Amino acid sequence: MEDDDDADVINFLEAMDRALAVHEAGHAVVARGLGADVVFIEINLKTGDGGSRSSNFADNIKNLAVCVAGCRAEHLLEAPASRKTKIGDFRLMRELLSRFPDQERRASRAEGYRLANETLKANADVVNRVAGELLARRWSSENAIVRIEGEELAALLAGGG
Repeated sequence: MEDDDDADVINFLEAMDRALAVHEAGHAVVARGLGADVVFIEINLKTGDGGSRSSNFADNIKNLAVCVAGCRAEHLLEAPASRKTKIGDFRLMRELLSRFPDQERRASRAEGYRLANETLKANADVVNRVAGELLARRWSSENAIVRIEGEELAALLAGGG
């Protein structure tokens, strides 16, 4: 009985780690797919936080697409993360939407989601590859933070290994 409980805990933790990696990979892949330079991607396995850093667009709909890409990647790849993972994204989405005139917010939000979904579907293999690389490094990290940056990240995002 105890072994079953341990296995359940391990499976749960594996699923949460994968969801976090997929979420952050989604942001990076959409940013790159829309033409941004992506500087780094990281996950913190201890806190469940993560981040990716890319250049911002002058077009706020593209910024909105990058913002919602984490949640959309979770949905597309069936890897639901905890609500905590999404809180910063929700805040940023509200801030981005506030830049649009009231009458344009709903359409802008829908366009951001459409753009994120389209980019993710076309690059689901890249999301999986980046998430897989983050997860592969979790046991070799000296701390709970796993990070990919520079030329190595550019190669992963471009389809190289």
